[in-house]
Amino acid sequence: MSAPSSKILLGVFIAAYILVFGTLTLLRHADFQTQAWDMGIFQQTFWNTIHGRVMQNTIEEIPNHLGIHMSPLLFLLVPGFALFPSPYYLLVIQTLALALGAIPAYLLALHILKNRRLALFFAGAYLLYPPLHWVNWFDFHEIAFFVPLALGGLYFLEQRRWGWAWIFLILAASTKEDAILAVAAIGFWLFVKKYPLSTVYPPKGLTFGFLTKERIHGALLLTVMLGYFIIATKLIMPALGGGLVRLDRYAELGETSLAIVKNLLLHPSLLIQTVITVEKINYVFWLLASFAFLPLAAGRALILAAPGFLENLLTAFKFQFSSFYQYDAILIPALLVASLYGFDRLRVRWPKQEKVFASIFLIIVGGAFVLRSPIGPLSFPTEFFRANPHRDAYRAMIREVPNEASVAAYTNLIPHLSNREHVYMLGQEPFTADVILLDGGDYFGFPDPKAFQIYADSYALSELYDIRIIDERYFIFTRKNFSQ
Repeated sequence: MSAPSSKILLGVFIAAYILVFGTLTLLRHADFQTQAWDMGIFQQTFWNTIHGRVMQNTIEEIPNHLGIHMSPLLFLLVPGFALFPSPYYLLVIQTLALALGAIPAYLLALHILKNRRLALFFAGAYLLYPPLHWVNWFDFHEIAFFVPLALGGLYFLEQRRWGWAWIFLILAASTKEDAILAVAAIGFWLFVKKYPLSTVYPPKGLTFGFLTKERIHGALLLTVMLGYFIIATKLIMPALGGGLVRLDRYAELGETSLAIVKNLLLHPSLLIQTVITVEKINYVFWLLASFAFLPLAAGRALILAAPGFLENLLTAFKFQFSSFYQYDAILIPALLVASLYGFDRLRVRWPKQEKVFASIFLIIVGGAFVLRSPIGPLSFPTEFFRANPHRDAYRAMIREVPNEASVAAYTNLIPHLSNREHVYMLGQEPFTADVILLDGGDYFGFPDPKAFQIYADSYALSELYDIRIIDERYFIFTRKNFSQ
């Protein structure tokens, strides 16, 4: 296959991905399937930022998002949001980033496998990878940008283009605090990776062994990232009122990070008990199966996946090991690179079976797409294209909300109401809001219907609100004399 034709096909693959996911994710938002956590969080955070309240929102546990997640990369997206202050901007830019990750995926495959056809196979496998689709599908998240940036950094490392590698990897680490550790793992892998003898040289003044430029950069990258992680989690995030607040998802292992490490080292049975469950085995199975189990043959390249696997397998928070949310973004670059090295090792061992391996790979990748993708034939969201009275009622409710009003609403309404200073989940507002939107048939966020009714009555009986009812189910409470 010639270089121009392979580039054209790669462009077609990327364009098809952008068209499909760009359209469907926008329709998903229009169908009120995005949620306060996390579409509403990011929408309001960006809106507040362009209005002078930098990285603040009223949905998370603390006002400043950077206290919850160390994500300075978000600042690079603010100028675009200032021009297009809409959830649709965030969804489109996320889709573009994930789609363009196919470029470094292709270049990595071409570098490692030295075959344009195989490089296209793996770029296509990346774009068909169900965990990638779920990252793209479930709202907007900063960690999605880790995928193309980490792949770009890994490609430049393979090319020994150190300056570009550092730029991409620093940007990848700036997406989220756990991404810092994933980049640190890249540094460790670079240090322990096997290299041809021709790249090894005895540095002057050193007598304890041989070094390579790769190992020097690897050690430096590991050191810098560990230092950044400590500064971010122990100084910057606490200064903003937060810290590693999601550590509570590992409470069964210990109350602090040091306690968790200590308990795992001293009690190996605790590690086995935590990791070896039916749900987590199923989770790992599908992560690997969707790349035809090639990462298992990758050897040391699996080091790249260690932080992501530890993060998602040690937690009791079931959504992290379900394969249906953003949490797998931290693993996708590592598993793709491991797949490339795994395939290369197999074809070196059995060179006459390369075409057979490629055919099996494509069949398994295609099967995983059919079975696991949110846009596969078994789960394609046809409901987006059908009439929906519930959706129409929600649209009518939103039209009743003044731009200046503080709002308490359902999780699926909040992303459509987040271009304001104060928006809250029902029952979590710290003061009586100007507008309250209720769905009498949905008790989400309340322990039971009785608690929901008590909450609704607190507004209805206050005599401070005008009440409008839509279809005998949807209630709009608007503070009397509120300026429209």
